[in-house]
Amino acid sequence: MLEDSRPKTLPPSLRDKGRYIVFEIISENPVEYKDFLEAFWNSMVMFLGELGSSDCQARILKNLYDQKSQRGVIRCKHDMVEHVRSSLSMITMIGESRTLIRINGVTGTIKAARNKYLAMRDLRSFK
Repeated sequence: MLEDSRPKTLPPSLRDKGRYIVFEIISENPVEYKDFLEAFWNSMVMFLGELGSSDCQARILKNLYDQKSQRGVIRCKHDMVEHVRSSLSMITMIGESRTLIRINGVTGTIKAARNKYLAMRDLRSFK
């Protein structure tokens, strides 16, 4: 018998609950993903420290960041949403341009984030 080399995944009851924070960047100049990523992590480490930043388990979803509209989605643990929101509000400069980050909403699923806040609906939603 061949053993499966992949590690077993946790059942849903044992996984951490995640939340998705939909944000919008308001800035003087267009902001690239890598510049926002650097500013976000600098703000997280300055506000929460390295231990707090890792405890948030925050991830910026690259495929949901739209450079044209300057909107994106961050995933974090459900009990650390306010910490991530606070660190986002402390970002005032990205690169050489002054910025302001507005939180559009917090959802429990990516599908709800797309439908409600990013207006990415498919044809099946129009029954």
